[in-house]
Amino acid sequence: MLWRVRTTLADRPGALAHLARRCGERTVNILGLQIFPGVDGVTDELVLRAPEGWGVTELTALVEAAGGTRISVGRCSEHALADGPTRHLSAIRAVLHGTSPVGAVLADLLDADPVGATGPQERLEVDVAGQRVEVRRTEPFTGTEHARAQAFAALVGDLVERGLTDPVPEPAAPPGRPVGRSAHGVLLREGTLDDVPALLAMHARCSADTVYRQYAAPLARLDARLARRILRGGEGSLVAEASGAVVGLAALAAAVGDTCELSLLVEDGWQRRGVGTRLLAAATRLAASAGIAEVLLRGPAENPAAIAMVFGSGLRARVRLHDEELQVTVSTRGLAAASPAATGAPGTVGAASAASARLVRGGRRG
Repeated sequence: MLWRVRTTLADRPGALAHLARRCGERTVNILGLQIFPGVDGVTDELVLRAPEGWGVTELTALVEAAGGTRISVGRCSEHALADGPTRHLSAIRAVLHGTSPVGAVLADLLDADPVGATGPQERLEVDVAGQRVEVRRTEPFTGTEHARAQAFAALVGDLVERGLTDPVPEPAAPPGRPVGRSAHGVLLREGTLDDVPALLAMHARCSADTVYRQYAAPLARLDARLARRILRGGEGSLVAEASGAVVGLAALAAAVGDTCELSLLVEDGWQRRGVGTRLLAAATRLAASAGIAEVLLRGPAENPAAIAMVFGSGLRARVRLHDEELQVTVSTRGLAAASPAATGAPGTVGAASAASARLVRGGRRG
């Protein structure tokens, strides 16, 4: 499992080496590193691969023991390892082709959110050819990030002046589209950044065991930054809503090849009511609409409810136990692209494909 950790270290020789040594002693592998020099210290952003069973609590304690302060920890995907210059060139290409609003592109570069998002407190504002572009996040922006944002804005401004592109107006954040209503009156709809407070509230209501099955590690708390990452997802997210409260979540991570990892969480009081099954079916159709061939779910081996959920969905799936981890690979083959009328609606998935799941132990068919 990969984690993104941001912390401030003392600006003295050996501070980063001390953190690296601590990580090595605990078999935590540093896969990526960005350094942001500052006046009162150096902000380091690391991408870490932690041992099985590690979570926010263990990583925070490790960094604190190495002298880190102002620590934030959140899960991330392999996309966090992307080369920085490549990301910036891709961002300029997105602006040239008009595929994303300027604010959304800048927010992605700075691991922030467009101004329409709720929750973040720190703001960064630049001028792009007379248009104000603002992004926000919880962690303060470093001087280096301010300089990068200004350089990005200046380059986009030059492109606008030469008539090569136009700044794309920032759209108002629309409410999540409804994608179907499950049994018990639970509405399934697309997740948006406006759902951050409701998602935090749902996590607070969930038992420790339910949260552990979701993250395969104890999670002391869910902060707003991690909640935004989950909702934004790589390929999108869905929430189950009942009486105005979020009671379930399905989040698709960024696709790796033709496979996308799916996270599912259903509040304790709403389990065994078909909510998880509907979320799985709807999320699989959402993945199909993005051209993804397979959806992967992971969890603790002792989780028979997950197997029952897969069988109940009527989807084609392979279920495998690997190193005490349950891995469920769901095929999107034959599923129609997602649409507000079809995705997640009761009965649509079973009609698309007959149930056929195989339990595989240690790579052998059982």
